[in-house]
Amino acid sequence: MDRERADAWLEAYRQAWEEADARAIPGMFTQEARYRAHPQGTAYTGHDAIADYWTRATAGQRDIQVRFGDPIVDGDRVAAEFWATMRSDGGPVTVAGCLLLAHAPDGGCRSLRECWHETGALLAPPPDWGRLGPPPGPDAGGSGADHGRRWAEGYERAWRAGEPEAAAALYAPDAHYRSAPFRDPHLGRDGVLAYTRRAYATETAQDPRFGTPFASPSGPAAAVEWWATMREEGQPATLIGCSFLTFTPDGLVATGRDYWFLEPGTHAPYDGWGG
Repeated sequence: MDRERADAWLEAYRQAWEEADARAIPGMFTQEARYRAHPQGTAYTGHDAIADYWTRATAGQRDIQVRFGDPIVDGDRVAAEFWATMRSDGGPVTVAGCLLLAHAPDGGCRSLRECWHETGALLAPPPDWGRLGPPPGPDAGGSGADHGRRWAEGYERAWRAGEPEAAAALYAPDAHYRSAPFRDPHLGRDGVLAYTRRAYATETAQDPRFGTPFASPSGPAAAVEWWATMREEGQPATLIGCSFLTFTPDGLVATGRDYWFLEPGTHAPYDGWGG
């Protein structure tokens, strides 16, 4: 899967969503494709199940506008952010999230999983949204894959130990980080540290794990999935998400955007997660 084919697939998906055209969707997927709209929900398998889900999901949506950020193309895998506004029977809605895709050699999608946030208003994306930076120059100092692996390993250690200072040290002094798409950004390493201290303060018994980064050889960026069980304010909880990251030449996070679900209870990853 190259960038041109990835862009074409995402454009077809965008058009199908905006037109609520469930008939166009099956041809974008392989016969045995698996589609997960939520990590704790049903895995819709095969053309009929995916089309049926899409028919139900888009039935109440009107005036849909969808845009995608810069995709990360990593072999047969693609990670892309999306920002969608629409009107539904309940009023205006903005959905911001990401698609994590795996493709067959013919370009059909064989696996799709989503992570998203929703709010009851029509919001434009912030100016920094969806950008993953220019191709690396001669002093890039490492690939997105290398930086993504180091970040995942370092953040997993810091999160498991409950050490916000170690987590913040993975970010550049002038980093720009959004812990959720509708939140204000946390600015600089000090902003990351302040946020991480607040987040870690309510967590105990945290057991995070990280997936294999999506990373393109054409730019210093990566998308990394994570799945963490914990006790949140004393109650069992599972936090499931993905971080879209760009890096400085020395491998520190320059920009970061997170998408996640917080689920009550303790849940193990499903088969195929994180690959």
